[in-house]
Amino acid sequence: MGQYPKLFHETIERLRRENAGLRLTLTELTGYRAMAYRDPLTGLRNRRYFDERLFEEVQRAQRSSHSAPSILMIDINLFKQINDSRGHATGDEVLRWVASFLEGSIRSYDICCRTGGDEFMAILPSTDREGANSLVLPLREKLRKANQSLDQPIGLSIGATTWPEGGSTAQAMISTADAAMYVDKRRQRATFDQKAKTCGATGWIRKPVQLEQLLDVAERYAK
Repeated sequence: MGQYPKLFHETIERLRRENAGLRLTLTELTGYRAMAYRDPLTGLRNRRYFDERLFEEVQRAQRSSHSAPSILMIDINLFKQINDSRGHATGDEVLRWVASFLEGSIRSYDICCRTGGDEFMAILPSTDREGANSLVLPLREKLRKANQSLDQPIGLSIGATTWPEGGSTAQAMISTADAAMYVDKRRQRATFDQKAKTCGATGWIRKPVQLEQLLDVAERYAK
């Protein structure tokens, strides 16, 4: 009979070791999962996380209209020129600066993600059109003030849309926000071109063909 208590204690110790090993494995897997949802350059959430979270927000809105989300699409103006003229290291610095700027300009419960090369998107939970506009306008003003202390000003084109006016599905909302962003980019470009004409800088007026094609697509979405 004396062997049973010993066997019992040995079994308990083995189970404790196995449990500790499982906890360690779970911690490692949780860390890997977190890394899978992070952009390594900026530290923001990535496109995978954005897509999954927006899908969840749309599902929530379909169950309760009071939870309707808005999204923002933000694109860095002339980013290719930054990379080409100042190098990719500078381009990376700009991306990190924009990521920090955006995260510091939205609310604590909004989700800002880097979803492409120079493209960022933000999910604004339970935010109607008026609420989205009330975020975008101060963001533009904050960028204007921040640019006063930068050696090279940074321009951002911003498109916004709200469920369900901007689309009843996540993909439809993304398409609408994308179109709105390119309309904003065209507006800013037109303003820049007008200033260039006033200054006589006629060599800066030509618009890239690729941008024109994208703006044509944006106009069709926006109608």
